Order: sequence, then structure tokens, then C-alpha cells
Amino acid sequence: MDPELVLVIVWLALFSGVVWLAGVSAGWVGDRRPHPERAAWWRLVMPLFTGLIVLALLVGWRLQEPNPVPEHIGRLVFGIALLNGGIVLRAGARAIQSLRPGTDACASIGTIGLLRPRVVVCDEFQRSVSEDGFAAAMAHETAHVKRRDPLRIWLAQLAADLQWPVPGTRGRFSAWVLALEAARDDETVATGTAGEDLAEAILAAARLRAIPRGLCAHAEGGGEGIAWRVRRLLSGAAEPPGRRSIDPWAVSVSCVGLLVAAAWLGLHHGEAFLGALLGKG
Repeated sequence: MDPELVLVIVWLALFSGVVWLAGVSAGWVGDRRPHPERAAWWRLVMPLFTGLIVLALLVGWRLQEPNPVPEHIGRLVFGIALLNGGIVLRAGARAIQSLRPGTDACASIGTIGLLRPRVVVCDEFQRSVSEDGFAAAMAHETAHVKRRDPLRIWLAQLAADLQWPVPGTRGRFSAWVLALEAARDDETVATGTAGEDLAEAILAAARLRAIPRGLCAHAEGGGEGIAWRVRRLLSGAAEPPGRRSIDPWAVSVSCVGLLVAAAWLGLHHGEAFLGALLGKG
């Protein structure tokens, strides 16, 4: 068989298995308390990274494999790959659908726009808050614009859809969104905005039943998340935005090291691994 075709089929088959296991494990790790934004992001995307490790191993195998390859694809492996291919297509379709005009509208106040984010505000929200509360809400949304959060939400939603239907994925996505909002709360307070004013704006948006759709970064949230953010702001528990629970350089170096190690294993032991998995043709 063509080695590139074998690589794609085997990767799709193994991808579904490792992502499922890693996703279930990510749901077990940690407690129910809100995590810092970087930690919440890693918990969301970590299962997909395990899929990249498998891909690196298969790329190493391909570098030393003859053409055509002696392995053959069994029905079970092909069926699993076909099933996971459907999940990938579903995730891509949902990502494209979320880019349609009108799917990123916000009911009260929020940030929309994938490449050129902007703040949108409805008149009812502006009338329902004090001048300081409105200024606090605008500062919060300005932080969303600066960080291009609608694009990050789009990528996070795609990462969650690629893990469907792994149990706990929706919870990890919601936890990251809440951590994202808390991080923007911290940035807003760090610029000199009073926590009481931002809490007022959050509650005003909640009273208006603002329901964001699509790629909208918003200053409200939902349910227990609103109460937690308000309590956090009123108690002065917001953290300086410079504080990091995870060193991004250490994570980057570790990830690159794991990918290189996987490629080395594939280069030197990939033939035995694929031969045991698929069998010889």
C-alpha cells in the first residue's frame, strides 16, 4: 500500500483512541475549583496533543519505510479511522458554520470579529448601568479585543469538537471560558477599574438575559460562573495579570521534546510497531 495512505488511516484510527483516553484522564485530573486560564487551556487541548505525538511517531516510521509498505489495513482499523474521520469532518463543518454572518451577535455587550474584533453594545444595556459600570464593561471588552479572544474561542470550540464525544469535554471547554473571563476581569481591575463597577456591569448583563452566540467574547457568563466572578471582584481576590501558574516556555520545550522523542521512536522502532498492529501483507 501507499505509505502516505497507511499513515493517514492508522493515524486517524489511533487518534481517536488516544484522544479518548487522554480526554477522560483530563476530566479526572484536578478538582472542581476554577483553574487559571493557562491551566484550563492546557486541560482542554492536552488530549489533542497526544494525537500529535502519535502523528510524530508515524512520521518517523514513514521516513524509513519502503514504498509500497508490506503492512495491510484490516477492516477494524479502517472502520475506526472512518468513524474518526467523520468526527473530524463534523468539527470542521461546525467551525465553518460558526463563521457565517449573524452567528456572532450578542444581546447586550460583547466582542465579535475573528480577525478584526470589535465591541458591540445595545442601548438597553447602556441605560441599565451607571457611567462607571459602563466604563468598566468597556474596559473588559477592550481587553478581549486586545487579546483577540473571539479567535481563541473559535479555536477552543474546534478543539472541543475534535474530542467529541469524549465525556467531560464540554465541561473543560466551559471551565476555560470562565477562566478566560476571570483573566480579563483581572486585567480590567489592574488598569484601575473598581471591582464593584465591573461587578455591576456583569449583573446588569445577566439581568438582561444576554445570551452570546457563536464567536462572542462577553462580560457576563452563566449560572454559577456569574456568582463566582462577582464574589471574586467584590472580595478583591482578582490576581495581577502577570502571575502565571504555568511557564509557557517550559511547556513549549517539553512539548517539542516529546514530539522529537516520538519521531525518533517511530524512525527506529516504527516498523515493528506497525507490523504488530496491522500485520504483514
